[in-house]
Amino acid sequence: MIRFTSTALRPLLSQAGATSRPLILERGPDLYLRVPDDMHPGEWLKAHAVGCHPHTDADWSANSAALITDSMFSFKTFIAHNLCDDVLEKYHDLLMMPFMGDVTKVLTLHKETRPPQVVYVPVGEFRDRTDWLYDQSLRHYHACVNDAERISWRAQALHVLDQVIRLDAKRAKPADRERFARAVESVRGRISMVKPDGSVRHF
Repeated sequence: MIRFTSTALRPLLSQAGATSRPLILERGPDLYLRVPDDMHPGEWLKAHAVGCHPHTDADWSANSAALITDSMFSFKTFIAHNLCDDVLEKYHDLLMMPFMGDVTKVLTLHKETRPPQVVYVPVGEFRDRTDWLYDQSLRHYHACVNDAERISWRAQALHVLDQVIRLDAKRAKPADRERFARAVESVRGRISMVKPDGSVRHF
C-alpha cells in the first residue's frame, strides 16, 4: 500500500477546511498527494509517499513505479474527518490503495490509517532524540514569552514529534523506552495546552 507519514501530510491537512477540499493522488515520475495552494495560484502543496521523494530517497522513481505503474495516474479524493484526526492528533500514517470495484468496475481508492511505522535507529540516536523532545517540552516551551512565540513553538514541536514518535532502537534498554515514552507524553501535553492562536488553555 502507498504510505504517507504525518510529517509529510501535516502541511496539507492542517489547512482550514482540509476535509472539505479534494486531495489528488498523482504519479509524475514521483508519487505524491497534492492540493492547490490558495496563497500561490498555480503552485501545489505536496506530500510525497514514503520512499518516493526525489530529494531524499535514492530509488524514488522505481519505488513510485512499483506502487502505481501508470505514469500518468491522477485521482481526486477526500479525507474523512476521522482519518484526518488520526494523522494530526495521533501521528498515524495514512495508507492508500487504488482498486477497481468488482461490481461497479469503477476505480476507487481505499484509505486507512495505522500507527506510525517503526524506524529503527542506533541507541545513541534514540537517546539524543529523547533529549530533543525534553528540550522542546521544558527549555524551549518555557522560553516563550508571548502568543507569537508559542505559535512558533507549537509548529516546531509538532514537527519534532512527527519525526521522533516513530523511532525505536533494537538495543534500547527498558529505561530508555520509558524515558522516551515520558518525553513524548510531555511534548503532547504541552502541545495540547497551546491553542493555534498561541494562547494557553487552562484546564
